[in-house]
Amino acid sequence: MRAAIYNGIHDVTVEELPKPELVPGSVIVKNIRSGICGTDLYAFNINGADMNIFQGNQFGHEMAGIVAEKADDIEDIDVGDHVYVNPMLYRKPTPELSIEAGCCVAGGFSEYIRVENARYGYNLEKLDSEMTWELAAMIEPCAVAYETLTKHKVTPETKVVIYGGGKIGQSALALLKTMGVKEVIVTARNPLRAAKVRQLGGILCDTTKRSAPDFIKEYWGTGIGNCNEETWLADFTIDAGGWHGALEELIANAKSASDIAIVALGQTEQKIVETALVNKGLSIHGAYAYTPEDCREVIRLMEKAPENFLPLTTGTYPLSDIAQALKDASDSTKHMKVLINLER
Repeated sequence: MRAAIYNGIHDVTVEELPKPELVPGSVIVKNIRSGICGTDLYAFNINGADMNIFQGNQFGHEMAGIVAEKADDIEDIDVGDHVYVNPMLYRKPTPELSIEAGCCVAGGFSEYIRVENARYGYNLEKLDSEMTWELAAMIEPCAVAYETLTKHKVTPETKVVIYGGGKIGQSALALLKTMGVKEVIVTARNPLRAAKVRQLGGILCDTTKRSAPDFIKEYWGTGIGNCNEETWLADFTIDAGGWHGALEELIANAKSASDIAIVALGQTEQKIVETALVNKGLSIHGAYAYTPEDCREVIRLMEKAPENFLPLTTGTYPLSDIAQALKDASDSTKHMKVLINLER
């Protein structure tokens, strides 16, 4: 089989490897589409070891495909089924390779992957054969975004702010609009991301023109916090950007008793102002990965309104061109989500 191999910074090659073999309780999935994640881009451009991607590894983890083979003891999964593979649970963790570390080297950029302890509702989700592969490849990043949204009981009237109009921020926007949320403000700096915010029905806050707090306070008005300070009126804010100072800014402007969710991992430490956090009665939640239930809900929402999610993809490359795909996907002014087509 063909597989993308990580050799180091700006060095990824496609090589022929043995196809994985069945073991009891497993299935072999033929990957059809895989998405390039920020994790993959960090490894390609900065340092793979930080992401548990080392020289010689297969990598990629946002994948969907077709069951090609199954072990004799597998009963409820059929060859030919269209499936989403959960990269957090596709294999049994070992002392040498934890669930987190194994996720990044799942083999999404390989033609075949073995899924151990294979079960629907656990590490596989059966997909309607009518779902496009472009949509199916977006399940994983959208599940990350959806886990963030579980940190607040969202209703159509909830006022939501998303700091960061990148892939996860815009995935959260697509989910929120599909859930019926009327007003979602999303910050963005470059024209592509700004255009996507508008296309997906969000309210654009262009931070090249004015600060996010000023825009949000003007749009929804202001309130008075527990310490007699001026606040914005957002009910739920999401840090999907991770830039320096973002969390401090969110805390300073948040209304009392509101929720803040953090899904971005920035490259600098964030400052938490404990006095404001306590006096305002804020709740700050970290959102990491997702559950099988999150994945199923994302699939349901995608089936409900696929038109809200398809605009997130801005390019598809064949596996043979993965090095160029990674290079192009690194330019956020040209691309949002880039997919790899593993069909020959």
